[in-house]
Amino acid sequence: MLENNLQQWLKLAQIESAKGKLPSYIPLLANANPQTIAIAILGNNQIAGGDIHLQFPLMSVVKPFLLLYLLETLGSDLVFKLVDRQASDLPFNVIPQGKPPNPMLNCGAIAIASLLDSYISLQIWLNQRSGANLTLDLAMLESVRSVNNRRNLAIAAQLQNLGLIANPDQALATYEEICCLRGNVEDLAKIGTLLISSNINQSLAKQHSLVLEIMAKCGIYESSAKFAQDIGLPAKSSISGALLAIMPHQAIACYSPALDAIGNSVAGLFLIQKIKNQAP
Repeated sequence: MLENNLQQWLKLAQIESAKGKLPSYIPLLANANPQTIAIAILGNNQIAGGDIHLQFPLMSVVKPFLLLYLLETLGSDLVFKLVDRQASDLPFNVIPQGKPPNPMLNCGAIAIASLLDSYISLQIWLNQRSGANLTLDLAMLESVRSVNNRRNLAIAAQLQNLGLIANPDQALATYEEICCLRGNVEDLAKIGTLLISSNINQSLAKQHSLVLEIMAKCGIYESSAKFAQDIGLPAKSSISGALLAIMPHQAIACYSPALDAIGNSVAGLFLIQKIKNQAP
């Protein structure tokens, strides 16, 4: 039934995407084709449609996996010294006045990115664990760093002022690099399967539950509370147009770069709702 409906939903989602706009502050993201759309579902169902071979930067959708990696390798005590795990209605690029509320905000992700030596360890871990083929998008990284008024510079400096990180340049560089890891929707769905309950090693169940809980409360920017009420799935969106949602037995990865006013993929949200409504 899902496969039968998917092509029709993709057409409708493409129409919906006309309501969105491309982000303007990163030059290469502003040059994306707003009509592009792709989806991949892995788990109980294995379905894909649209521009499935098109690659895009993960941007903020990498944040749950940064958190997962650090929880598994360093433990929760060290991670949550730097960031809280509270829901927030603050913009994704808020400059924190204290400990960042959660690791789905830029300030929280930059804080915990300071625990990485480089992006490479996370890249290798994700690819080996999931079978994805994520690579560093050097052109996108250069585009991110070409922006004169880089809000994240102020965020990193404030994190240093708060005593949360020692080296803001290193933390920000690592954060930007992991955000510029790129792949296609199938790669995104593959790393998403690391969070499917049936795939989780029981010895690591607590860490995975924490990630899913934080995604459910914080993953869709200021729309998180409404998304939790309407859809009720752990999810993470991204200014690149990537969107990932986790169901008990499948990962749903979408890509469509036209965003709503908050920064979520218009077509992606449409597709996730259609799939969730059809789920038994």
